[in-house]
This record gives sequence, structure tokens and C-alpha cells, in this order.
Amino acid sequence: MNFEDLILYIEKRPQVYVGEKNLFLISAFLDGYLYNDAIRLGERAKYDFRYDFGEWLRSKFDYKLELGWLTIIDEISQNENQDAVDVFFREYRLFKKENK
Repeated sequence: MNFEDLILYIEKRPQVYVGEKNLFLISAFLDGYLYNDAIRLGERAKYDFRYDFGEWLRSKFDYKLELGWLTIIDEISQNENQDAVDVFFREYRLFKKENK
């Protein structure tokens, strides 16, 4: 299973992968997955989205502080009164669409 397939499966059924629909748990799971790949590959995987996604979010939502993607998504979800997991997947899809 490649990383994009994994993301799709997590989006459909996050409870299967992390026990509940919780962005902090999903983030920890993805961190572990990507950390394992970095060890296995000996370098950061090309599909490690975290840094670029955070930069994209900071630019899109005009954040001046160096906040990570998880914090930004959490704040956006609170401001929009939306579930953070849903906001993450919405923004991740837009990010991937703009950065093909």
C-alpha cells in the first residue's frame, strides 16, 4: 500500500487505524509511518507532506507564526466550527491538487 492509498483508507475509516476520529491520533500515526519510512529509506520520503503542507497552510490562511500543520488545522476547524479531521482531509486534498 502506498502513502496516498493509506491516506484514503484513513479518511474513510479513521477508527480502524487510530481507534477514534481524532486528528491528533491521526497525526501521530502518520508521523510514525513517515518516521519508519525515513529509517528504512535512509532519508525523508518524497511523499512526506508535513513540511510543505504546513507552508502551504501558512500561506493560504496568512499565518505569520511558524505553526505546524496540526495546530493550523485545529485552529481553522475551531474557527469554522467543523471537525478537525474533516478539515484536514479537505485541505490535504486541495494541497495535493495544487501541488501535483
